[in-house]
Amino acid sequence: MTADLVHAPGHGRGAGGPMSDFDVDLAKTYHIVLGRDRPSRRSRVLFWLLNSELQGVACYRFGRWARELRSRDRVRGLAAVALHWIWNRRVTHRDHLEISNRADIGPGLLLMHRHGVTIGPVVIGSNCVLHQNVTIGQRVAAGDQGVPRLGNDVWIGPGATITGDVTIGDGVTISAGTILSRDVPAGCLVGGNPGRVLAQDYDNSAMINFVLPGGVEG
Repeated sequence: MTADLVHAPGHGRGAGGPMSDFDVDLAKTYHIVLGRDRPSRRSRVLFWLLNSELQGVACYRFGRWARELRSRDRVRGLAAVALHWIWNRRVTHRDHLEISNRADIGPGLLLMHRHGVTIGPVVIGSNCVLHQNVTIGQRVAAGDQGVPRLGNDVWIGPGATITGDVTIGDGVTISAGTILSRDVPAGCLVGGNPGRVLAQDYDNSAMINFVLPGGVEG
């Protein structure tokens, strides 16, 4: 089945206003999870209250904002950081989801299933899709303190682990259960333990099912 790729409509702040990273996260989540680009107010409220995956993404974005605020305003920033710490503890213990506020993740982050997701201080590009039981972080063996760098439009299946000082190119698809600790060129399908390239020039656009809106940088 071929999915229709969409550009997010104008969810920015104000008519024609810039979209924040979280605006794009929301647009993508509404389209893929709710199946509607402009859900009703009631649908949005219920979704916010009941969807733990969206709450986890919101917690991460708030943590990033709190860190930035602290660099400009120590007093208010410390209050925001403390609030994030409380929120993040709740998310971690309730949903077994933890995304470091030192992680640098581009707009369009989508958690399909939040349980067991652990993301360290890594770099992830825009338009990423993550499933449950995914770990992305340091590989402590052999003194490797590096962290992964993932490109744009990366799809990561359930149970995948990505560790160490590795670079994952744009448009890479990481199959369920993959254990990956090596570089992967753009556009590849990888799988296995240890992870290896299964196919090149693999088109995952139907799996991502979203295109960044105009003016949003990847």
